[in-house]
Amino acid sequence: MRIIGGDVCKSSLVCWELVKQPGKLKQIFSNEKRKFSKSKPDPLTFHANKSSLADFEAYLLGDRELAKAKVKADCLVLEPTGIHYAKVWAIVAEYVGVEVRWVGHQESVFTRRSERLPNKNDQADALALAAYAWKHWEQPEFFLDFQPYPIAEIRSLYYQINSLLRIQNPLINRLRQQLAEEFPEAATASMETSKRDGLQPLFAWLANYRRKTLKGNSLWKNKHKQSCLVKYGVKISQFTKDFSDLTCRVNELEFQYRLRLSQLINSEVFKNYNLVFDEFNFNYRLRAIILIQIYPLTRFSNIKAFKRRLGMGKEQHQSGDMQFFRNSGSSEARSQLLLWCRQRIVNRKFRPTTPIGKELGNKYDELLAKYSSDGNLGKIQAITKYFDKQIEAIAKIESSMAETPNSPALLQIKAVKLATIQSKDALILAAQSGVNVDLPSAGTSEKAKGFKTLIAFKVISLALRRLWPMLKKANCA
Repeated sequence: MRIIGGDVCKSSLVCWELVKQPGKLKQIFSNEKRKFSKSKPDPLTFHANKSSLADFEAYLLGDRELAKAKVKADCLVLEPTGIHYAKVWAIVAEYVGVEVRWVGHQESVFTRRSERLPNKNDQADALALAAYAWKHWEQPEFFLDFQPYPIAEIRSLYYQINSLLRIQNPLINRLRQQLAEEFPEAATASMETSKRDGLQPLFAWLANYRRKTLKGNSLWKNKHKQSCLVKYGVKISQFTKDFSDLTCRVNELEFQYRLRLSQLINSEVFKNYNLVFDEFNFNYRLRAIILIQIYPLTRFSNIKAFKRRLGMGKEQHQSGDMQFFRNSGSSEARSQLLLWCRQRIVNRKFRPTTPIGKELGNKYDELLAKYSSDGNLGKIQAITKYFDKQIEAIAKIESSMAETPNSPALLQIKAVKLATIQSKDALILAAQSGVNVDLPSAGTSEKAKGFKTLIAFKVISLALRRLWPMLKKANCA
């Protein structure tokens, strides 16, 4: 068997080849690591250019002098941390008929550390990936599963739309600033988006952007004639027109991608999923991220794994008498679920009228009344959340220093973590006893007064407990 581990860099790939069951990786690395310099580059580092990709093809097929076995590779092992950079090498491998297996970042790091391979070394990372694949060759569950069409296209479109949305706000904010000195009435106007073409009429008029609507764009033209600054000879600058044109193009792309995404979500293959989603009144973006995370449903044997996948899991971190919890799972799914709860459950006007919608709405009202009547509950939750973030940040620093267990800096970090945990416990105990506790920060104090995010997450947790059996019952498996 011939397995090639590949550590992906920005525009290159560093390889390490294994042709037999590896023993001690540290010894293998010490004996076989390749030395290189500017004048004599590493022969197994390939670059994203035409000639180097041709060499990489030959190496995969075993036609190169440096190949240990003169046969086609059984597998190329990659880590998808920088997925856009890694795809280049996956495409080439698939083109020549070599299987690509993906290994998670945590698994790769654990293999490297457990075998005492050096940190920040591309060859060591490539060796760790190859060794991991060899060890778990007959266990496909140890590798990441990349979903086929249409989930792959849904995922791609979803994150492309996210990128466009992130671009939109800075553009609009800059245009508002410019309009404040050129067209003040428009600077504070609400930016409505057309359902026909996804454009905002104000910016389409400013840029003289060609639209596919039958109705003319005369509203803002007439408003500008009545503007307070026309009398003083103030005109719309070329900068404003150019920026408006750019904004229209971004809006147009987002609209086109959203239409395509909606078509994919509503395709026949997801019919049963959508029937269940309708009960919760999920919007298209939440439907997309849920499908990305859970499809197909057969991947999940229990509700805990299902909830974790959607960002609502909890990881317990414990060391001696120190313990804290952190959120686990997709932060994107968690954000979209929170947004849905605030729009569709918190706001009574938009609550779903289905039985599940009424149940979630009643649960929210019940929890809101409970937390409003007992101020200590909000304080305790605010204290817990504040200190858990501090403890998590300290734990990350501690983990990064694990390779120097007896260093004075690490011992000091551990002492700080212990003191933070003790402060948290003392404040919670005081709040439970009815003592008037000074909260750690003004932001924490505001959270204690509101605590609506806490209630929202409790409602989301209930929603997922209902969603899981409903999807199974609807034969989504």
